[in-house]
Amino acid sequence: KNSSRDAHITTCAALGMPNAETSPSRKLAEEVLAPPWGAFGRSITLGLVSSFARLVLTVLNKTEIINQDRLINAIENRQHSSGVLTVCNHTSMFDDPGVLSIIMPWSWFWMDPVQHHVRWSLCAKEVCFKNELLRQFFLSGKTLPVERGKGVHQPVVSLAAMALASGQWVHVFPEGRINYDGKLGPLRWGCGKLVCEARQVSGGKDPVVLPFYHSNMGSVLPLSGKGFSMGHEVEVRVGEPLKLDDLTCRCDSPNLADQQEAWRLITERVRTALQDLERQSPPNPDQSASAPTKGGPPPS
Repeated sequence: KNSSRDAHITTCAALGMPNAETSPSRKLAEEVLAPPWGAFGRSITLGLVSSFARLVLTVLNKTEIINQDRLINAIENRQHSSGVLTVCNHTSMFDDPGVLSIIMPWSWFWMDPVQHHVRWSLCAKEVCFKNELLRQFFLSGKTLPVERGKGVHQPVVSLAAMALASGQWVHVFPEGRINYDGKLGPLRWGCGKLVCEARQVSGGKDPVVLPFYHSNMGSVLPLSGKGFSMGHEVEVRVGEPLKLDDLTCRCDSPNLADQQEAWRLITERVRTALQDLERQSPPNPDQSASAPTKGGPPPS
């Protein structure tokens, strides 16, 4: 019993929780952060999934990554109390793990239990966690369950912010859904809240926010097809880290309305950066004619 207690205190402390015994997120942290198949299981899960993704995108198709060094430098040079938040467009069900598996060295996946270089991601609970086997698989793959329709105030969003505040890498799709027309859609305020909450938890240190934009993933796993396609060229363009200190100072306000305005302004700056990358990138295929009439699959 005591060893179990110590284990969950370590898990919570690793995410920067000020007091593992009293934190309201303690139970959630215990449920979703510890790999259900152990460190070895996490290594195998991440390694095998990334191997398949790299096969699809580098053997069956061709992928060019522009400015990859910006991402690698950001991850390798993280500070303990200041993590990395990456944001990108969302055009395919294979964006993660696909794109996320090729923009970093393959060794990172196998060594993550030691290095902690692989991202934490968010996926709709009803998609990735609908049975026990899927729950264990996605938790082993460093994926957190977010509940669709419950907004930015759900506990798992705060948990992701605490991961950022402890120096970890978190990736989000700020559009909150797949846009099958291939164009960047409206962004939700969740990414702005993540930045602000991470700053608050870390005592005033901002996470690094790094945008990237990918093209042609909709051709690799087309909505109208029966599986993966071959012979396509995918491009991933990594942008510069965003300068946000003129906005994040507003996160410190005790007034919720002021904080929400900071979320909005940060999200707008993220959108501007993604739009700039979109203009520099090849267009994505428009698959909107094949999309279901009610907006496609749930957000991933």
